[in-house]
Amino acid sequence: MIGSGLISVIIPVFNVRPYLTKALESVIRQTYSHLEIIVVDDGSTDGSGDICDEFAARDERIKVIHQENRGLSNARNTGLNIMNGEAVAFLDPDDSYHFDFLKTMVEAMERANADIAVCRYIVDDEDASTRNIRKEKVYPAGKAGAYGRTEVLQALACGNINVSVWNKLYRSRLWDNIRFPEGHNYEDMDIMFSIFDRCSTATVLDQPLYYHLRRPGSITHSLTETNLRDVNRARHHFEEYVSDNTPVVFSYEQLRRIRQGTLSGMMINYVRYSGKKGKLSRNSLDSFRTQIIETGKEIGFRSMDLRRKAAYLMILRCPNLLKIAYPAYHAVRMLIYEATGR
Repeated sequence: MIGSGLISVIIPVFNVRPYLTKALESVIRQTYSHLEIIVVDDGSTDGSGDICDEFAARDERIKVIHQENRGLSNARNTGLNIMNGEAVAFLDPDDSYHFDFLKTMVEAMERANADIAVCRYIVDDEDASTRNIRKEKVYPAGKAGAYGRTEVLQALACGNINVSVWNKLYRSRLWDNIRFPEGHNYEDMDIMFSIFDRCSTATVLDQPLYYHLRRPGSITHSLTETNLRDVNRARHHFEEYVSDNTPVVFSYEQLRRIRQGTLSGMMINYVRYSGKKGKLSRNSLDSFRTQIIETGKEIGFRSMDLRRKAAYLMILRCPNLLKIAYPAYHAVRMLIYEATGR
């Protein structure tokens, strides 16, 4: 039982000076006060480390670790290696918590005797030139309530519970001998099944208690060859996990949908990267197209739905047509979503 026990909050920091004060303020002002706040300055060069030290001088609950730049996963792992809390939460340094985030999550975990609590979160999109917030949406789609292990894994697989690490509170024992994979981006997608696989019960809250800022310069929203490699790697690990646990946890229909989702993600990224000059070499783009074609063969053309069949045929016959058709399709889908919420 957590009760009023110690909660560790792990915050990895790297060159986020404009956002860091808001993030740290949102933690130290939590209505749940029994906290160990571990801030890992991962070699910042913009003065972020100084802000961390200033907050540590103000609040004795804050522990600051300054280290050479080793990446987001390593910074989070540094925090996991020294935490003492009965439960642990993560905060990205350009995001923030609702002031009741931890109190509400603890109470929900206690009511459901859960190993993980998941809250809804609000996404703010930042304009690259003006830093104005352009739109705000609430996620994820999963229904509120308690989930058993099989139910929560299925919800994670279909996207009703998101794979991000940060809008959740975990019993610390779930992280025993599990750490974020270092040297890769999209580390959340690569690890969350291992964590949820260990839980007996998870609880999902209706309240949006986490504020996530999506900004153009962030790691996972940058179009780089490394990101393309890493997101494909994480997707395939995710698919392998589902396949290995079918039909015990997942149905064959769920596995089919996951595989089609992997194919869709690859085709969307093909469009995104091929439209940006210099992001991928011609050889890399051709190699990626070959991977998509092979993935489609493994899935089987007949098992694809109409939308994916059309996109796959364009990849096969006329990839330039897909570059034109997909943006138009996406625009229509967004209009439908704005009008109906679906």
